[in-house]
Amino acid sequence: MKWNIPISIIAIAMLAFTARYEVNYFDYASPIPYSKWQTISFADFKGLDKPGETLNGVSEFAFIKMDRIITFLPENKVAITTYFYPSRSYVFNQNIRNNDLLRHELYHFHIAEYCSRLFRKELSETDNADASVVDQLKIKYTELEKSMQIEYDEESYHSYVLSEQKKWETTIDKDLASLANFSDPVISLKK
Repeated sequence: MKWNIPISIIAIAMLAFTARYEVNYFDYASPIPYSKWQTISFADFKGLDKPGETLNGVSEFAFIKMDRIITFLPENKVAITTYFYPSRSYVFNQNIRNNDLLRHELYHFHIAEYCSRLFRKELSETDNADASVVDQLKIKYTELEKSMQIEYDEESYHSYVLSEQKKWETTIDKDLASLANFSDPVISLKK
């Protein structure tokens, strides 16, 4: 019986920690860089949803979590990598996993990468960029991304307005293609 008490305490602590940070540590999967976006499927959405949570009363949607990680490298180089977080992304209703919903969620990832490419472009063109310049640009492009993500969801109504969804897809595809020279996460800083 003594053995079960410590295990129970650890399990409860892990559950509380997991719920607080919305990370599924029980079925954890490492973040996936944007360069591998084509491998992502709903099977990768392993996060924990909140019971009873809906979007305007509808439970037929998903949530994708992404982030932009900046790493300073030797030889005046910086890596700005966009990641998808499987253990923080989830589908509210497991019965509605379809290609349209997945495509909508992946375009959120594309928007994040578009902002990363803009960030890389501006940083690569900035003379004598240091950590403070990188921080300022990170804030700038994080804010741009937030506003684009909100606008995307509002205009497409989370993919329910198909014509708007298609407009966004076309626009983002063109924007990403226009910045293809900045698809490599690693850039050299000008000195």
